[in-house]
Amino acid sequence: MQDYYLELINFWLENLTGSREKYEISIQAKEKTYYVDILANKSEIGKIIGKNGKIITSLRNLIGSIANKNKDNVTIKVNEKEM
Repeated sequence: MQDYYLELINFWLENLTGSREKYEISIQAKEKTYYVDILANKSEIGKIIGKNGKIITSLRNLIGSIANKNKDNVTIKVNEKEM
């Protein structure tokens, strides 16, 4: 299931940023809980978060709905990538 969430998030982020090179994703799993960390360039964080956090909230809701159906829990955090 971990790969499924990773590919889904990658799909959305690639379309938002235009390239997979502008961000990195790591995922840790503990039982049925998945922790997703998105590291993005400073210039890309605004695209990922969106105005008033609407885009990241929508992504969290989408992934959360899919995770609920599978009885999983997914937490998504966005951080600035160190240069």
